[in-house]
Amino acid sequence: MHRKHLVTLLATGLAAGAVTWLVPTRSVAAGGVSGSVAEVDTDNDFLPDAVEWVLLTNSLNDDTDGDTIPDFVEVVAAANPRHASMPEPPDQQMRLVITGPSPATSDPRTWMHVFHRVMTNETGTGAGVMAIESFDTWLERPEWAGLRFPLNMFAAGGIVYRERVTTNDGIWVQLSIPLVSEQILKAVLPCTIWAETTVGGQSLASGMKLIDVPDGIATIVPYDSSRFVMQTLTPVPLVMDGGSQSNRVCVIDMAEESSGPSGTTYIVTAAECEDANELECSATCPDCVGWSVTIPGGTQLLGGR
Repeated sequence: MHRKHLVTLLATGLAAGAVTWLVPTRSVAAGGVSGSVAEVDTDNDFLPDAVEWVLLTNSLNDDTDGDTIPDFVEVVAAANPRHASMPEPPDQQMRLVITGPSPATSDPRTWMHVFHRVMTNETGTGAGVMAIESFDTWLERPEWAGLRFPLNMFAAGGIVYRERVTTNDGIWVQLSIPLVSEQILKAVLPCTIWAETTVGGQSLASGMKLIDVPDGIATIVPYDSSRFVMQTLTPVPLVMDGGSQSNRVCVIDMAEESSGPSGTTYIVTAAECEDANELECSATCPDCVGWSVTIPGGTQLLGGR
């Protein structure tokens, strides 16, 4: 791993005054069932289980929809990993995902994960991260239109870095940065956390809207071509018949209401329970109809669209 290049990228992206704590504590293997939230990857698909929870993919199957396109490729391309689809053209791609702490540990931190799919002819160690020419992250709030708050005040030490060279799908890169606890992060909600990078001269952007809900912090995840899911950052399992666990999934329709300097405001016009990978919906799902949500950049940038 080209550590000096990685530290420089992170220092720039987080706007930190000191960079020593930015050095990754370890470069971990590309799969495993133990370790931090950023390392537990049961199906070895290069998406930590915590990320698959938020994005509604199956952490026990590296191809959730069975269409032969790896979940990682469809997730980073902001495609549709839950429904069979045609492959996307190979290209430089990036996706930002925020996850909560794991209920299985006492670690209260949230995490920011930035995934890249890098198309390059280089295959040596660190070739993926070396192809990333710029890296910038920030936080925005609707009432402070146009102001970008650096994330150094929300970030902590213990960064995890992973890289995988594939035969046909480019180099996969994961940078996972621990942030503050859910309790502290709630104090700045609602907000949107953004990442913007440059790979091979191509600018890439991805953001995640965070809102406060009764179950904790939730985000808005693209579900299909026109609908979204309000998904909690931390697993909130329900015990169903037979003892299996399920998720609280609420599929929503949103209509644009207005647009201004702080972003585009949407009204939730419909909400219904819909299964996703054998996940289950909360009975309170219909209660979000009528909610107002303001998203900087609009829904087209959620997930890196």
